[in-house]
Amino acid sequence: MLFVIVLAVSLLANTAPTHETGDFTYNGFGSVNLSLDGLAALTGNGLLKLTSVNQQNNSRAFHPNPIKFKNSSDGAVHLFSTTFIFAIIAEYPALAGPRFAFVIAPRREFPRDRPGYDFGLFNETNNGNSSNHIFDDNHVGIDVNGLLSVKYSPAGYTENDIPGFRNLSLISGKAKQVWVDYDGVQKQIRVTLAPVNVDRPNTPLLSLSFNLSLIFKETMYVGFSSSTGVLLTSHYILGWSFLVNGQAHRLDLSQLPRLPHKKKKQKKRRKFAEVLEDWECDYGPHRFKYKDLYVATKGFRDQELLGVGGFGRVYRGVLPTSKTEIAVKRVSHESRQGMRQFIVEIISID
Repeated sequence: MLFVIVLAVSLLANTAPTHETGDFTYNGFGSVNLSLDGLAALTGNGLLKLTSVNQQNNSRAFHPNPIKFKNSSDGAVHLFSTTFIFAIIAEYPALAGPRFAFVIAPRREFPRDRPGYDFGLFNETNNGNSSNHIFDDNHVGIDVNGLLSVKYSPAGYTENDIPGFRNLSLISGKAKQVWVDYDGVQKQIRVTLAPVNVDRPNTPLLSLSFNLSLIFKETMYVGFSSSTGVLLTSHYILGWSFLVNGQAHRLDLSQLPRLPHKKKKQKKRRKFAEVLEDWECDYGPHRFKYKDLYVATKGFRDQELLGVGGFGRVYRGVLPTSKTEIAVKRVSHESRQGMRQFIVEIISID
């Protein structure tokens, strides 16, 4: 399972001439205008759903208009900040493999990609290609031009005033918050991760010295990209805030939409599961566990058979705890007449 922060620049086409100053906050996506592609969709309760456990494909969700990142006077990227809350729900958590990325790119389309490959951003022909100018098991990474992480770290966080690194499972199905900040003066990218109910850690998970002015164009699109493979996984974004030349606004956790409940899988009846008979409801349960009787008769082996009656077979047995020798009559559920005779026989015993 891989979760990578990808800040991407791809010199494939010119961006649209119109742009925004880059200041928005989405506490849920109930009435938000986003550019959606592939499996990406807005749910009825305001979640941004990137992928689904029911279908294999790529997905992308971008803020609809490009944002101005560079100061035209010096061509430098000075400062930007974003935070978002996400959750990953896997159909088979132990085997989950898909990933998703936060993306900054000069366009919203990435040609010739296919499901299950490289966040839905790259393919065999362009992965690792320097012309992409891409700045991008359980880890968070920053990638440039492909899937080779410039820097990465196991997913986790350091809680303020409490020593020690705490590991996080990205596919636990629980909401987590990410902060991505770029300081144009120090030329430094910082990525921070924490559970949604924990204050932002003072210590970032990743810190990388990198001059984004060398690869960023003047205007760029911001959004998310993901892809599913054979192991289907749902990726959700609950809230998102972005700001150029300032610190992204805090998300209001009380306004965020709820994640869907996991469907509990019905437990299969085990080999030794106990079934209460109708007659026991009338006379009260007086029984040995079926497992104990199974062990006592050595699995109702033919060698332990004492005799065959009109409504069942009788086996010799030895109780494993007390070593008491017993006779066990095994009655078929389909023999209703035999069951009645058996009940009469039990009641007549003093």
